[in-house]
Amino acid sequence: MVLWSIAIASVIVAATQMVTWRTTVLGRSALGRVEARWAARAGVERVIATLASHTETPDAEDPMSLIRDLELDWEGSLESGTWDIRHVAEGEEFRGPLDLHSRLNVNSITKSQLLELPEMNIDTTDAILDWKDEDDEVQGIGAERSFYEGRDLGYVPRNAPFKSITELELVAGAWPEYIRGEDWNLNNRLDGNEDDGESSAPNDDFDGRMDSGWAGYLTARSIDSPLGRSGYPKINLANTTAEELMENTGVDEAQAEALMTYGATPNALMGSLLAIDLAELVGAPAASSSSNRRTTGRSSGNSLNTQQEPVAALSPEQLRAVFAECTTTAYDGPEVISGRVNLNTAGPEVLRIIFEGDSAVAESIMAYRQSRAEGITSIVDLLELRRIDPNVLATVADQLDVTGWVYSISSRGKSSTGQEVEIHAVVDRSALPVKIIEYRED
Repeated sequence: MVLWSIAIASVIVAATQMVTWRTTVLGRSALGRVEARWAARAGVERVIATLASHTETPDAEDPMSLIRDLELDWEGSLESGTWDIRHVAEGEEFRGPLDLHSRLNVNSITKSQLLELPEMNIDTTDAILDWKDEDDEVQGIGAERSFYEGRDLGYVPRNAPFKSITELELVAGAWPEYIRGEDWNLNNRLDGNEDDGESSAPNDDFDGRMDSGWAGYLTARSIDSPLGRSGYPKINLANTTAEELMENTGVDEAQAEALMTYGATPNALMGSLLAIDLAELVGAPAASSSSNRRTTGRSSGNSLNTQQEPVAALSPEQLRAVFAECTTTAYDGPEVISGRVNLNTAGPEVLRIIFEGDSAVAESIMAYRQSRAEGITSIVDLLELRRIDPNVLATVADQLDVTGWVYSISSRGKSSTGQEVEIHAVVDRSALPVKIIEYRED
């Protein structure tokens, strides 16, 4: 009986030790995940703080200062763990968060620009346009409500702007492999399973580079901010005073009156100021002292009206100030306005798509921006490039900006025990406090 008692006690002790050991391991693992999670969250908060600082006190003369400061936030540590923030853009890895304004907004992209995407065809392009337009009329060889209802898919086109890039997967002909490429979890990072050939899903090239598919060129999250480069709300040319324009842009009274007249015309676009003289836009006589006249060669019906005060052409400095602080867009509506492409973070392929396949223009812009520490400070800077036709620039000007407002943060936290947690957050800095508009943990 004594021997049996000893044997049973030994079994109980061994079992207790095993359970205690497993509980300890699980506890350490859980603690490690908590530490990793808060390290990752610390990285997100660090980026948010930097974004808030630059929104509150922007440097209008150095748009790249924000990018440089964000690169400094790419790594950091706490007592219990570290974080690492990176992203991939057009196959290249960069430190820091991703500026979503480096991509075209799917809600404002044109048909010809969509057709520049890899693996894109005309019927899928038309289907994408049909999905986001307000009517049920089929464009070209696209797909509208009847197509989806006839296939009993359980959904119909939104007939409104896309809410996310993954919504593209619902569109006829837009297959997930086209949209996601090798970035199957859409975290903008090259993960192990995305660079191992056919060993695990998705299939990839095993070349150390990530093909991000259409998602590498498109976004639905970028927004057009109502803030000017100074950090104050933009001045709407249709609803301002000459005094306000003169104070904020350096124009004279005649120029201010002409800008207000133009802003009040239906469908006025800022881009027209890049290709057509201000006097011609409003049908006023041009000042004879103008030395930088831009004209289309068209005569204006009122151009010979000597009763109007002559209007001098905007100087490059005045034009930069107008584009930095003024707008013809009304921001008081209920709909979010699609964001513009940041000339300082967009890759060569996105720039090529914007200029409808002209790779020479894209290379010229990239070289120009890399030659200046402050980057491109205004869209007006592009007028200095010989390869860019002012008339072409005017047509795409409303898709371009020199700063970004929405950022995607992929922060990977690692605990002291080696546990890892990744937090993916999309944040909007167009108003303070900075707002998190998407959040997930992996």
